[in-house]
Amino acid sequence: MDVSIIIVNWNTKDDLRAAIESCYAHSAGLDIELLVVDNGSTDGSGEMVRTDFPQATLIANTENVGYTRAGNQGITAASGRYYLMLNSDAQLTAGCLAELVRIMDTHPDIGTATPQLQYGDGSAQEAAHKFPTLSSRLLPAALVSSAERITDETPEDGATFYPVDWVLGACQIVRAETVAQVGMMDERIFMWYDDADWCLRMAKAGWRRVVATDALCVHEARKSAEALPPLRRNLQVSMAEFTYFRLHHGRTKTAILWATRTLYSAVKVGVLALGTLLTLGLYGSLRRLCIFNWRRLLFHLRHVADIILRDPQPYRADGVK
Repeated sequence: MDVSIIIVNWNTKDDLRAAIESCYAHSAGLDIELLVVDNGSTDGSGEMVRTDFPQATLIANTENVGYTRAGNQGITAASGRYYLMLNSDAQLTAGCLAELVRIMDTHPDIGTATPQLQYGDGSAQEAAHKFPTLSSRLLPAALVSSAERITDETPEDGATFYPVDWVLGACQIVRAETVAQVGMMDERIFMWYDDADWCLRMAKAGWRRVVATDALCVHEARKSAEALPPLRRNLQVSMAEFTYFRLHHGRTKTAILWATRTLYSAVKVGVLALGTLLTLGLYGSLRRLCIFNWRRLLFHLRHVADIILRDPQPYRADGVK
């Protein structure tokens, strides 16, 4: 078996259908298997897979167990030399999978690779980043993306890829041998930053991570995430970031990051609350921003022990609306 394609899905039936169709349409010449791990969808996703794609393997969870746990379920059931972790809102294009396999076959020190990514409208999408560091994450939010952006996209001599720190998991091919060495995705992260964590463990073990310049995947980012209330999604991302820092940078740096984020939230709440009072609450957007940041501040305060002291656990933000 060349490639086991693993798609984790949560309530994205139409996108999932397009993703599966793209896999079967663009896998000529390769021996593939397709595994869909459905996280308790209520939109008929599982029934669609059973009816329309009986050749695919469906692993149906009764609840949303998180991206990492579901992805690991797929990896455990897979038999390919390579695992392709494909988001349910991503679609392979002609030649994409073949090029990824070719790169992996001809460069045995590469542990993972991703194609170029683009949105459905054809605009470019970043496929990789520099690893998050304390210095970059203490910058104002508007500057973090620039600080961690890949600036050197020069392929090696004669190669069709360039090396990076962290490839995005939207369409990520991983060598089975690499997973056997560094382990599967860390289930202490519910979702978000799982790809950064995985790639950093690969880097520590000596595996290269690359972006393929001659392969393309269309990715409509965050389709599942958009179904979540904004605050719930925001808090999931925040806890995943803190967990990443705990796992790779220790308690002290995580505490510094927590303190900075907590102070920043407190200042925002103060400024927004003052603005709401001065405008007599007439601007609903100002009031909503104040409430949003107040709830973020409460999250930081309530979960300080979880973030800094206790062993990391997957955080779903249950009950947050």
